[in-house]
Amino acid sequence: MRRAALAAPLAILLTASGCKTGSARESAACEGVPQLASRGRVTDAADLLDPRTEVRLADRLARYEKATRHQMVVVTAASLSGARVDNFGTCLGNRWGIGDSDRNDGILILIAPSERQMRIATGSGMETILTDDKALKIVQRMTPYFAEGDYAGGLFDGVEAIAAQTGEMR
Repeated sequence: MRRAALAAPLAILLTASGCKTGSARESAACEGVPQLASRGRVTDAADLLDPRTEVRLADRLARYEKATRHQMVVVTAASLSGARVDNFGTCLGNRWGIGDSDRNDGILILIAPSERQMRIATGSGMETILTDDKALKIVQRMTPYFAEGDYAGGLFDGVEAIAAQTGEMR
């Protein structure tokens, strides 16, 4: 497993908004956000996770989607390329069409270890269920794992917390 080591906890920047079907014309906020190809439910462009962990995480996200009909994806970015983390997450969610287009209920977890930032982006249909305050608490739960270089542990903990907040019955 190749990991980018973090000396201190990730800086927390969280703003929840818009994972919805992308439009032909992107907003100005997407300027500078690089094109990143989706690799399915887990896109590990920063190469933080070993292949087995990626499969386990993708399987967990598939079970979540089957149980709730909400789509959640995890993205690690090697770099934000100068873009703001909130714009990066929202633009990816929109470009990739995360969530149902009618319900606008997608969730995207973005980690940018080089910039020590992360974001939980949600579609507007999730904003009353997974509020900014609830998402911030989940980010705060994940951060200590990341500070120790345990990206898998932080992501699994965050996914489980989001699942509990958004109605998955266990």
